[in-house]
Amino acid sequence: RGSFEEAALDVNIEGMADETMSYPMAYGYSLVGRVIRVGSNVDKDTYRNKLVFTFSPHATHVITSKDAIQIIPDGISADDAIFMPSVETALSLVQDARIIFGEKVAVYGQGMIGLLVTSILSMQQQQTT
Repeated sequence: RGSFEEAALDVNIEGMADETMSYPMAYGYSLVGRVIRVGSNVDKDTYRNKLVFTFSPHATHVITSKDAIQIIPDGISADDAIFMPSVETALSLVQDARIIFGEKVAVYGQGMIGLLVTSILSMQQQQTT
């Protein structure tokens, strides 16, 4: 029957290493938000009121380590930053494919990742279908 209740949610993501698949499970894995408070050992000027990305379940508030966040550069909105993991996946797929300049490429599946792969290839002026 397979029981995953004690299985780790994701051992590769620091913020989820101690989470399990037990009920109730918090869904989601990426979150963008603004830092409203920091711990006493954290530089307030570096983090407070900054827009940040973290691998955390969907929530209105999260407590996480400063090592588990990425500060979003100025000029990138929260609406765009939330796609960081998907863009990273798409870029990794393009790099792993080792496409040679001038090759014709077909991208099967135009879901979110497929569309991002197509977009990245288009930036490199590959012929995509």
